[in-house]
Amino acid sequence: MTAVVYFEGSFGGALVVKPYPMFVVVVGGGEGGAWARHHPGQPPPWFMQDDLKVIFKFDWEQGRPAWIEPYFWGYLATLLAWVALVPIGAVKLLIRIRARLYSPPLSIR
Repeated sequence: MTAVVYFEGSFGGALVVKPYPMFVVVVGGGEGGAWARHHPGQPPPWFMQDDLKVIFKFDWEQGRPAWIEPYFWGYLATLLAWVALVPIGAVKLLIRIRARLYSPPLSIR
């Protein structure tokens, strides 16, 4: 799974691989000092760390990235597909289970 992470203090960002599955798609870089003051002794969140697996870097000052709009449309299409297909699959599964439970037994002659 991927996410767009914006870097702290700039108009730049990167398309990165997330460390674990989550619904978040866009993450701001945030202020490292503010995080340290509000969460003393805790490590920074994954999007503030320097070991991100970067797929592609971009900068809004150099123009609109061509891939950003298809990326978000693809995310929306995936989300809508899950919303549409999961209930259909659940209904089909219930119909199949009910048909097996209430079907007459096969007679042996």
